Amino acid sequence: MVDQPGHPLPRDFDAEMVSVREQWAAMAERCQQQLHLALDAFWSGSKAKMADVEMSDTAIDRDEKSIDALVLRILAIRQPLASDLRMLTASFKLVTDLERIGDEAVDIARMTVSSAPDGEPTRERLRRMAEASEELVGSATSAFLQRDVVSAERASEGAKPVAAHYREILRVSVDFMSRHPTEVVCAMSNLSVAKCLERIAEHAVNIAEGTLFVVRGEPMPR
Repeated sequence: MVDQPGHPLPRDFDAEMVSVREQWAAMAERCQQQLHLALDAFWSGSKAKMADVEMSDTAIDRDEKSIDALVLRILAIRQPLASDLRMLTASFKLVTDLERIGDEAVDIARMTVSSAPDGEPTRERLRRMAEASEELVGSATSAFLQRDVVSAERASEGAKPVAAHYREILRVSVDFMSRHPTEVVCAMSNLSVAKCLERIAEHAVNIAEGTLFVVRGEPMPR
């Protein structure tokens, strides 16, 4: 079969779809690394690591723009149908969730300068909440890239335990601050990080539910 001007072979479209997946996977991995580094900066109090997180956020923003441009070009030129169209639509929509995970990681890193000492009562629960959030982001993005419905359904429930951690941290923090008014700034930094983690979990659930849209045609998360 000979290439016709203006009529690319199907393999050209396939290569573009692979490129979307690869770029999306690379951005997802970068976001996961940024979240881990942000938490490391917060736990350790490292201002150098905080600066690294802020610098890496620029790369995440570039990733988002690159994927958006590629998806829009494919939609305009190829006019894909069925599952390919759903995959492109989901990739375009969910790249925003990845970018916002990166933004929340930056906010976590910026709490480094006022992080609470290990003796603050919510610290250990916050660590468990952070671990659950990191695991959820990893499982949700993996499910989307693999079109793994079973893992996506499991991940879609992952925000519930994270939210439970947040409610408990909020309760304990309010009590702690009422009894230790001089420690309000430190306690609030933990609470702010917990709120960021709660939002990150919500974005991860959106990504997991995007898998169900691609595979089953279920409604996309808002």
